[in-house]
Amino acid sequence: MKGLWAAKVATSGGLFVMKLKKYDDLNKGERIIADLYSRPNAVNGKYRVGQLGLDDMLGIKDKDFFFLETLQMKADLADKMIAEAESQGKNTSDREVMRELGKEINAIGTPIHRIESIMTVVWNSLQLMGTYGIVAGIWGLVFQKSFFVFGFYGAIAGLLISLMFIAPVIVFQRTREKIRDMSFGSGSMWLVPALFIGVLGIIVFLIRLIFF
Repeated sequence: MKGLWAAKVATSGGLFVMKLKKYDDLNKGERIIADLYSRPNAVNGKYRVGQLGLDDMLGIKDKDFFFLETLQMKADLADKMIAEAESQGKNTSDREVMRELGKEINAIGTPIHRIESIMTVVWNSLQLMGTYGIVAGIWGLVFQKSFFVFGFYGAIAGLLISLMFIAPVIVFQRTREKIRDMSFGSGSMWLVPALFIGVLGIIVFLIRLIFF
């Protein structure tokens, strides 16, 4: 891994040029890129043939450590699966074989940037706050109290639940599929019961409105 490496450097005009650096002078992101480019399966073109998205780093910022680390984990998995396929007698130098193997590797998950996981957390939090706020507001009407006061406390409860139980799980996920599964799970656990409680509150409110 020692020697000179081509690192991407921004110019004053917003363009990027390649500059040779010693490995010890590379930052964390540049070292990950150097690692990915220097792997045997990158050099022999198997990443490219398998369409794994590990053979072209020019569009990726070297400061995006989270995304680069995810790509590095994917490369580790790809190397392992390629080695396993070869141990089973498969010729991974064959383009069709490598393309099929690439589909299996890509099916495990699509790497995401940290901002995607953060925005998912924000969206889930807003959903939970809105749902809990409305449900609490409905029960405020049932008890002949202020809809907005109860709704405010319900929204706060939704925010606290999101910060304690949802955000810590989702924000560290590294693939789009994992985030989707985690979001669905959190929705089933926290949103669905609240919706049932809200429907129950509407029924009780209507009964009181009609008969009392």
